[in-house]
Amino acid sequence: MFIDRGPEEPVKKKRRKNLDTDQENENEKPVAIEMLQKVRKKHIPNLRLKPAGDIASLITAEEERIPLMLTDIQHLLLHSLFGNINLSQPPRWYVLDKGNHISHTTCIILEGLSIHHWEKYQQQMINLNKIFKHKIEILTPSVYNASLVKELALVPLSENDKEAIIQKYGSMNLALEARKDLMVMMRAVFPIEDGNSENFDYSNEDAYPRTQLILSAWQLVEDNYPLPLKGKLQNAYADYVLTKEEYKPVTAKSPMFGLDCEMCLTNAGSELTRVTIVNEKHESIYETLVKPYNDITDYLTKYSGITASLLTNVDKRLEDVQKEIRDLLPPDAILVGHSLNTDLHALKMMHPYVIDTSVVFNITGERCRKPKLKVLAREFLNEIIQSGKEGHCSKEDAIATLKVVQLKLKKDLEFGDAVHTNRKQYKENMIKVKQKEEYALSIFNHIIEQKKTSIVVGCDNITGDYHTYLTQAKESLNSQLKKNKVKKVKLCTVDGIEEVISKLTESVSEYNLAMGHLKLETNVDNELHQMLDIDAWIQRVWDSLKLSGLFVIVFGGTADTNGIAMMRVKDLT
Repeated sequence: MFIDRGPEEPVKKKRRKNLDTDQENENEKPVAIEMLQKVRKKHIPNLRLKPAGDIASLITAEEERIPLMLTDIQHLLLHSLFGNINLSQPPRWYVLDKGNHISHTTCIILEGLSIHHWEKYQQQMINLNKIFKHKIEILTPSVYNASLVKELALVPLSENDKEAIIQKYGSMNLALEARKDLMVMMRAVFPIEDGNSENFDYSNEDAYPRTQLILSAWQLVEDNYPLPLKGKLQNAYADYVLTKEEYKPVTAKSPMFGLDCEMCLTNAGSELTRVTIVNEKHESIYETLVKPYNDITDYLTKYSGITASLLTNVDKRLEDVQKEIRDLLPPDAILVGHSLNTDLHALKMMHPYVIDTSVVFNITGERCRKPKLKVLAREFLNEIIQSGKEGHCSKEDAIATLKVVQLKLKKDLEFGDAVHTNRKQYKENMIKVKQKEEYALSIFNHIIEQKKTSIVVGCDNITGDYHTYLTQAKESLNSQLKKNKVKKVKLCTVDGIEEVISKLTESVSEYNLAMGHLKLETNVDNELHQMLDIDAWIQRVWDSLKLSGLFVIVFGGTADTNGIAMMRVKDLT
C-alpha cells in the first residue's frame, strides 16, 4: 500500500570522518591566520629613526652621540595624538609611518633615573631590552633644574590659535621652542649665571625684543654650531674655547655685534686668516689678519681676498685672536652673522647667543633653502656687496648682516620670511574674524578640543604639578561650549607606586593618552631591586596595551646626568 508522505525531507547524512580532509583544514588555519596578520600589519604604524635619531641612539658610541631634547619626545607624543603637528616641516629625528592608525598613547615618566642607571643595570632589565628597540639619550630639564612636567605638558596647540602661532613662528617646532625661556635650554649647555632674561624695556627702534631672533639650543644643534656638550661634540670640539668663562642672561637690551671671518685652505683643511667684528653703529671694533700654523695650499683669494703678501709679516695666531675676542665681548653679547656656524668653527670658539641671517631670513618659501648674504643685501638693503674681484670683505659682510637684522627688528617677525608671508596671506584670505589668541595652552586643552581623552596617574608628590594644567583645560570657555560637556581629562592620585602601575594598566585602553609619572628615590643599597621592579612594571603595562599603541618611557635624568627615552609601537611580533 502506497502512503503519501508529502514532500520528501532531506536525509541527514552523517559526516564521514576523513583524516586527509581534516589534516588539510588544520593546515589551512595557519595560512588563514598568516593572511589575517598580513592584512592587519598593513595598518600597523611603524616608528623608525632619521639620522638625528640614530646619532642620539644608545647604539651609537657615547663619544659619537648627540642627545635629543625633551621637546623632541614631546613632538612624538603630540604627533601620535593629533597627527602631523609640524605642518611646515616633518619631524627632525623620526618617521612615523601610518601614524593615523595609532590606537592610543601611553607614557611613563620615571624621575630620578638617568642614563647612568641604565648603563649600570641594562643586563638585568630583560623586559625593557625585549620590548624597546629604540633607546635615545635625551637632555632633560633635570640637568638645568627646570620642571619636567611643565616642559612636557605646556604646548601652544589650541585649535583656535594654531594658524596664528604658525604664522608667527613658521612651524610648530619653532613655536614650541620660542615659547620657552631661552635661558632654560641655554643653561643646560653654557655656563650662564642665574637671572631673568625677560626684559620688555627694549629700544624704541626695535618693534619686538631681539631675543626672539636668537637661535634656540635645538636650532644650534640642527645648524651644526659648536656646542660644549659631552659625547661626540666634546671630542670634536676638544680644542675649542668659550667666548666667555661665564655669561649673563641675554635680554632685549643686550648688544649685537656683526662677525665675519675669512679662511684659506692649508694642508690641514680650512683655517682662519681674517676676523672682523663691528658694533651696532657699524663701526669696526676688531679687525685682524691671522697666520695659520699649517702650510697654505690655497689662499682662496677669489672669495677671501687674502693673498700671500698680506700674510707675509703677520705673526698673530689663532689663540691670540681667541684671547682678544674673549676680552672684547661683553657676557651677554649677541653675535650676528650669515651662516655664523662656519665662522665660529674657524675661530674654534663657542657662543650661546646667535642671530643667523641665513635662518631668520627666507625668500624662497622653503626652510631647507638658505639665502645668500649678497641676495639679502640686494633685496632688503638695496646694496651691492661681494662684487669686487679682490674677494669678499669681512667688514662689508659683517656690516651687511647687522643691517638686515636691524631692519627686521624695525619691522616684524614676518619681515623677510616668505614662509611667514605666505601663511599670513592665506590667513587673511580665509579667516575674516579675529579670534582670541592664547599661546600658553596645555596639551590637555588640545585633547579636549580634539574630543580625545587623557588620564595622568601619580602619587601626591607629583600630581599637584599637573593640577594647574588640567584645571586650565577644564575651565577653558571654548571647551565648555562644545556640546556643553567637558571631555574626559582626569588626574588620578593614588597612594603608592604599585597603585600607579595598576591604575595605568586599567586605563591604557580607555584613554587616548595615559600617563604614569613616578618620582623615585634611589640609593646604592636598593638600586638593583628597584630597577628589577621597574622592569616588571613596564612589562605589565606593555601587556595591557592594544595593538598599534605607542609606548614611551622617559628616564628623567639627574642634575648631572642625561636621561633616556625609549619608544615602540605595539605590533604583531
